[in-house]
Amino acid sequence: MTKGWGAAASLLVLGAVTFGMTGCGGAEAAAKAPAASPSEKPPSVSAAGKAYADDLNKLAWGGCPDDCDPDLNEIVANARTLRKAMNTDPAGATFWSPAYRLIDRIEEGRAKVQGDARWNRALILGPAHELNDWLSQHPTQ
Repeated sequence: MTKGWGAAASLLVLGAVTFGMTGCGGAEAAAKAPAASPSEKPPSVSAAGKAYADDLNKLAWGGCPDDCDPDLNEIVANARTLRKAMNTDPAGATFWSPAYRLIDRIEEGRAKVQGDARWNRALILGPAHELNDWLSQHPTQ
C-alpha cells in the first residue's frame, strides 16, 4: 500500500510542478529552445535584440518583396537567437515571459506559412512587430 501511495504522490508532485511551470507563461517556451553547446555561447540580449530589430526594420521600410520568404525566415531565425539569449539572461523567465509568448506566435505563424507567404505574412510580421515594440519598451543592458 505504501508503494502505491508513494507512486501516486510522485505523480501528483510531478503534475503540480509541470502545471506550475507552464502557468508561468514562459518556462514552457524557454524549455523549447535547445541548449547551446558549451562552445557556442549565445549573444547578449541587447546584441540579439539589435540584430532582430535591424532585420525587421529593413523589411518594414523596404516593404516586403513579392517573395519575402527569405526575409521572413531571417526574422524567425533572429527571434530564435533572441530566445536563446533570453534563456541565459539573469533577468529570468518571468521577466521575459511576454517576449517568449510573442516568439512562440512568430514560430507558429511561420509553421502555418508554407512556401509562398504572400497572403499570410501578417501571421509572422504582426507578432514580430509586437515583439520589437516590447523590446523597445523593456530595454536591456
